[in-house]
Amino acid sequence: MAKRPLQLHADRLLALTLLPAGPVEQEDLNHLASALSGKGMSVTIATERPVPPEAFNSRRQQYRADDFLESARIVPGDRVLAVTNYDLYAGNLNFVFGMAESLGRCAVISLFRLRVGVDVEEFRRRAVKEAVHELGHTFGLCHCSNSRCVMYFSNSLGDTDRKGTDWCEVCERQLCSYREQFSLFQHNGG
Repeated sequence: MAKRPLQLHADRLLALTLLPAGPVEQEDLNHLASALSGKGMSVTIATERPVPPEAFNSRRQQYRADDFLESARIVPGDRVLAVTNYDLYAGNLNFVFGMAESLGRCAVISLFRLRVGVDVEEFRRRAVKEAVHELGHTFGLCHCSNSRCVMYFSNSLGDTDRKGTDWCEVCERQLCSYREQFSLFQHNGG
């Protein structure tokens, strides 16, 4: 199946804002922007925002992912992807590579663990996979059982390394269906 650009409206591409949450290397942001633009999104990089101070859990020495989503909600864009170098967790999980609002606008990825044991090129591939995965959740995609699909749940870096950067045919069809529903919703005054 040919990959279609992520167009929410017939006349424009999806507007994605990358939001650095705390210091993030410009080269890492530029690589993400380029890779996501290649998937049919219009990507802008916002000015760095401070990490939400209430997000830090001193007992765990980690940051609550939910608080990054809260900060991203006030940033313009069809979708907002917060990018941070801090270690994230959610609920009772030891850590998360990222988190997203299902059928929402906002997502976050952490680069913290993605750097472990690899060179810069592989690290950046991991970052793109996690970004596409979390953005998929914002379109309502669930975890996929296909271990090569970008929507496959990454419980470890090995899982991330094995999967690709694209949605499988099943997830792509769901994404196409979402685009069509959203387009109809917009044309009917929604």
